[in-house]
Amino acid sequence: MENLIPLFLFIPFLGLIISLFFPETQEKAISTTIHIAMGTYVLFTIAFVIAWLWKGADNLNIKEISVYRSGNYNFFIDFYFDKISAIYLLFSGFLSYLIAIYSSVYLHKEPGYKRFFTTFLLFFISVQIIVLAGNFETLFIGWEILGVSSFLLIAYYRHRYLPVRNGLKVFSIYRIADVGILITMWLSHHLWHENITFEQLNNSQLVSEHLVSHPWISIIISLAILLSASVKSAQFPFSSWLPRAMEGPTPSSAIFYGSIAAHIGVFLLLRTAAFWQQLVVIKLIVIALGIITAIVATISSRVQYSAKAQIAYSSVAQIGIIFVEVALGLENIALIHLVSNAFLRSYQLLISPSMVAYYIREQFYQFIPYKEKPKSGWLKKYEATLYLIGLNEWKLDQLLYKVFWNPVKRIGNPLTRFEPKPAVHVVLAMLPIPLFFLSFFIHLSETLHRLIPVVIAGVALFLVIRTFSERKNPLLAWVMLSFSHLWVLLAITFNDRFYIWDATLYLSGVIVSGIAGYIILYTLSKKETFDLNNFYGLALRQKNTAFWYLICSLGLMGFPVTTTFLGEDLLFTHIEENQFLLAALISFTFILTGISLMRIYARVFLGPTKGTETPMARRSS
Repeated sequence: MENLIPLFLFIPFLGLIISLFFPETQEKAISTTIHIAMGTYVLFTIAFVIAWLWKGADNLNIKEISVYRSGNYNFFIDFYFDKISAIYLLFSGFLSYLIAIYSSVYLHKEPGYKRFFTTFLLFFISVQIIVLAGNFETLFIGWEILGVSSFLLIAYYRHRYLPVRNGLKVFSIYRIADVGILITMWLSHHLWHENITFEQLNNSQLVSEHLVSHPWISIIISLAILLSASVKSAQFPFSSWLPRAMEGPTPSSAIFYGSIAAHIGVFLLLRTAAFWQQLVVIKLIVIALGIITAIVATISSRVQYSAKAQIAYSSVAQIGIIFVEVALGLENIALIHLVSNAFLRSYQLLISPSMVAYYIREQFYQFIPYKEKPKSGWLKKYEATLYLIGLNEWKLDQLLYKVFWNPVKRIGNPLTRFEPKPAVHVVLAMLPIPLFFLSFFIHLSETLHRLIPVVIAGVALFLVIRTFSERKNPLLAWVMLSFSHLWVLLAITFNDRFYIWDATLYLSGVIVSGIAGYIILYTLSKKETFDLNNFYGLALRQKNTAFWYLICSLGLMGFPVTTTFLGEDLLFTHIEENQFLLAALISFTFILTGISLMRIYARVFLGPTKGTETPMARRSS
């Protein structure tokens, strides 16, 4: 049966490829293709699970489909199927099939009909990769695709201000989760001295031995996993992104942010439970986090004036309880609770437009004024306090800005005064090259050997921070982001022996994407006027240009199908387990690079088009 596991990915991928051949106007052909693909997927999943149960329900694993080898490094694709995978595949497939049918009618005659279903299938494939992943590397492939497709779904109404703004906000928060996965993969290489598989994590004796011999590394890995899970499942203090994700079409809100995407964090905890559940302190943290989230989200959900926001916070509260169940070892109860919550929230989101319309009409005929019961003074103050706190969503959105983004902007704003001329661009590009070759011939003291890579990685991070705060010149921002990769590579070269072929692999994606993206922006600047201080919505007039720029951005940020992605994973194997500062600097460089690239894309190509009468709300809903 192991050989059939890739079909879970092949069926929706085939539907995606076939749908690309139909023009935008052939809605019937597009929707029929999606219906057949999703229907086939559901039937195959049901048949596979029944056969799997009939044969004893043993865990299945496809081992080591090697993608790239270099020395002791081996990047391989690993698929794993067990009870958790079966449940996730069944409920995600069934819900996606229902939403595909619903969406084909709901989005009829909408601009971007084909674009929605393309992104829909891309998102669905990413979820299947995560659920079937047999190691962290394979899981990270789906993790990255999930983040990009989420941004595109939320910003589906790309000519409107709020969907684009909130899509970028959700993508930025998602990138925080990427830090956790990067740190987990990096430290796992040093803890296990190999790319550990989830099947091996189920070996309690093996895990116990490593926990005893490396307690601090184990705790840091567990905290990194918890960080990623908390962000993806909108747990405290990251709860504010889920209501913002509801700016997309109702079908995407129902299927992804109401049921599937919001539960990916729970899946990550379940998949790695064999590791972190042996650490009592981590279990206590998960329980506390779940309880706090449940309380905070429940209060917020009861006072929100948007139906989608109420449902979103209700879902977050239930997921917090599921976190507690997972930490207590109640896996079966957690899975039942998860599936029930997913179906309920999908149903609520799908009927919410009809229910709102019904109650608006109903109040004209059977309106009964609310009669407030007399209450004591302290009780009224207590209720009013909770009401205001919940209405402001505990100011979690502002908290994230103050903790994560405002410090970056404060550092970057003084750097924006540095506006180099084209000649300086060339110097910045050429400077790492002689230093790269110099690293092979000079012998440094132990102190300098540790210090120089950190300094060079700091230069790379400052280039990205400079770009993050850029408001005028998209071309300059693009150049800075491209050069930051060269400085990251230089930092690793000074830190450890790095093979020329490995560097070529990494830079091949960076150079091709960097040059192509620069040409696109330069050519566009001759036709249009734009900067990074406003939204220009050029995708309306420059569809092909917007598409190819997005492809170049994905290549530069390390999208899974690019050599840049392989190179980034390879770089971390050359960082020692005690070099936390170097790993943190490079991680944040990669994370901020992705955010900056999507920000350039959003500012230039998305949002209200200048000179049109597109309605634009300036405040978030």
